Amino acid sequence: MNNKLTWPKIFLFGDSITQLSFSQDGQWGALLADYLQRKCDVINRGFSGYNARWCKFVLPQILGSDDAASVAAVTIFLGANDSNDGDLNPSQHVPLKDYREDLTEMVQYLQSIGIQRERIILITPPPCDEDAWGEECKKKDKPMSKSNTLTELYAKNCAKVAIDCGTQCVDLYKAMIKSEEWKEMLCDGLHLSQTGSHLLFTLLQPVIDKLTSDVVFKFPLWDKVDYMNPKVSLCSANTSS
Repeated sequence: MNNKLTWPKIFLFGDSITQLSFSQDGQWGALLADYLQRKCDVINRGFSGYNARWCKFVLPQILGSDDAASVAAVTIFLGANDSNDGDLNPSQHVPLKDYREDLTEMVQYLQSIGIQRERIILITPPPCDEDAWGEECKKKDKPMSKSNTLTELYAKNCAKVAIDCGTQCVDLYKAMIKSEEWKEMLCDGLHLSQTGSHLLFTLLQPVIDKLTSDVVFKFPLWDKVDYMNPKVSLCSANTSS
């Protein structure tokens, strides 16, 4: 008999804002993992610089039908690169219509392998601080190809895809831009600072709570273990606290 326990999984899928989600500044993924200790595994599948056009080819290679039963949630967090100006940055830019279609295709793929639409969370790209990101581009001798006007348009379309597909949506753009201090939520004008990461975690928390409400805490707390006969506490069918 195989008595191995498995933990439900939360997949974080996206670009550099996801790849950096366990870093000191962009720590929203780490905050989520800490919050779900002994309940869920939080898996980072972020790819710096990637856009929705590329990610739709990556997704089937990291999530398949054999994973579906263990998936508690999947976040799709794309748009920061797609919304680059097409003339100034054609390699990362994805036209708005294609961006919507690519997001839709990814949602449909996840559903086709058995992941319910309620477990799919689209996150809109954050606002862009053009001055701060422009300085970063100068340091790297790259053209400044981002604008907050374009980013807002992609964020709105991301939210619309969520409505059309019936998935969850965390509208990070909308939540940030209504704050007078939204620029402080970015560490370089594009990526999340600790403040921005905490905001995203706060927005995700109630959604994740609902999706993991039936997930039990794995193994009893140490002071609940029968120290005279630990096997009874640790090898029984009931492993929750």
